[in-house]
Amino acid sequence: MKTTATYKPVGGVESATLYPADAVGEALFSSRGCEVELSGETICVPLLDDGSRYEERAECKRGIHKVSHTLHLVADRDSASEWFAADFLERASTDGVIAIVTLCDGRRLLLGYSAHFGDEQPLRLESLISNSGETLRDIPTATLCLVSHDTEFSPELLNYQSLNE
Repeated sequence: MKTTATYKPVGGVESATLYPADAVGEALFSSRGCEVELSGETICVPLLDDGSRYEERAECKRGIHKVSHTLHLVADRDSASEWFAADFLERASTDGVIAIVTLCDGRRLLLGYSAHFGDEQPLRLESLISNSGETLRDIPTATLCLVSHDTEFSPELLNYQSLNE
């Protein structure tokens, strides 16, 4: 007789703090994960309970291996004003950003910075969508999509220190 596991699935992104791409002062990588020291102006918009997600996709095309990292952040439109600021949009499009992402299962990941590339492959703006909703009950939302390409999966963050705090 097959027993069914009774557990509550825990998917999604709980929070994401965005830093300038050059914010890493020190980084130590190991097979278990990484430790980083960060500085610089941060953006941390409160996310809605549903909708935010992180995807890693490993691909091999013409013998070249790459890992694509896609971060979708969904927030109440009124809370996401920092995403719509001209200076943030320019920075996210050109210089890029790195992110400390806390997943709903409790793990924290470092996105947009790697042992191999450092800050050369940060997350960059793919899109920013403002959605009015379809019904009177819908909350107007903003969806920020950031993408980077690397050769490794994102490391789990074992410890980090933000010099801003």
